[in-house]
Formats: sequence, structure tokens, C-alpha cells
Amino acid sequence: MKLLFLLFGPTCMLFLGLQIGSSVPLAFLLFYGWLAFIPLYHLFLRREEKLQESLQQLGFAFNRKNVVVGTATGILSFLLILLSGYVFSSTLFDPTALASLLTRWQFTGDLTGWLIAILILINPILEEVYWRGYLLHKLSSGRKTSYAIFWTSLFYSLYHLLSVIPLFSAPYNVMMIIPVFAAGLIWGYLRTRQGSLIGSIISHMLADTGIMTVYLLFLS
Repeated sequence: MKLLFLLFGPTCMLFLGLQIGSSVPLAFLLFYGWLAFIPLYHLFLRREEKLQESLQQLGFAFNRKNVVVGTATGILSFLLILLSGYVFSSTLFDPTALASLLTRWQFTGDLTGWLIAILILINPILEEVYWRGYLLHKLSSGRKTSYAIFWTSLFYSLYHLLSVIPLFSAPYNVMMIIPVFAAGLIWGYLRTRQGSLIGSIISHMLADTGIMTVYLLFLS
């Protein structure tokens, strides 16, 4: 029950912010507040292990190969996203509907630059710490690593449906969850294979940069 609570929590926060509150700033506050609070509570309030042990469990350990592979996969993701945006943006998006949706979600005006910065710089760190750090370690306890990678990737993909379905044109909106799930598998593999979260964070950051670049170049 506790694990289900942790797995569904981010989706619930994003649902409250986007679908109920119709506000990206509110969604960010609830969503990132959850992602930050749970690992911090484990690190500093419960203190089940020593701080250094907890940080290692989360994946905060430097591994040169992990950084290199993470950077390479991130650059590849960035280029693929940019190319897809250039070739398929007119097919994947309805510009009028997208502009209306972003206005309703308050992803406009003076806040836009700050929201983009959060998505590029803060989002990859908090998502990776929560999914590939905290929960991946928790699910791996007494279970196969592949089990933990699959389920964290699945629930990581779940809340993306709340954003990609309204943003993309049908039927591509549902299909767009596939690369999100695949990215979760890759980042989970990187984390467990090389014992570090840093490569996954770098890769995730470059992928999100690609998404925001497509938005700025072809959609805004």
C-alpha cells in the first residue's frame, strides 16, 4: 500500500494542478514539492541510514563511464527530438489548440522563461532522484532489478499522459508515451548498471532541452 502511494503520488499532484487547477505553475508547485519532499524526508527526517549511505543509495556517486554514456544518450535524444520536431511538428501539433491550451494552463507571458528553466534544470534532477534514485532502490529491495526498472518506468510514464494527451494531436498523443517509457527504461538501466544517477540526470536534462528547443523554434 505504501509503495502504491509513492508510485501514484506524482500523478495525483500533476492531476490536481493541471486538470483541476488548470495551471502549470500550480502543477509545478504540487508536483515538484512531492518529488523533493519524499526523498528529503527519507534523508533528513527518518534517517534510517547514515547520510552518506542514503546518498549512495540514491545514486549520488561519480562514475566516469556513467557520465560519458549519459551524455552520449542525452545528445542523441536531443538530436532525435529536434529532428522530429522539425519534420513532424505540423502533424503532431495543432498550433491553434496548443496555443489555447497553454494560455489556459498559464504557460504564457512573463512566467514562460522561468517555467522553461525549471523544466530544463530542475525537472530532470527531481524526477531522476525520485524515480531512479529513491523508488528504484526501494523497489529493488528483495526483488529483481529488472522488476524495479520496469515499474518505476511505467509509473513515471503514467503522469506524462496528463500532459501529452492534451498537447499532441490524436492519435499521436497516446503513442508519445512510448518514448517516455523507453527513456525511463534507459535511465533506470544506467542507474543500476553503473551505480550512479549522474548520467541519467545529464541525459534527462539534454532530452528536456530538446523538447523545449522544439517548443521555442516551432511552436511558440
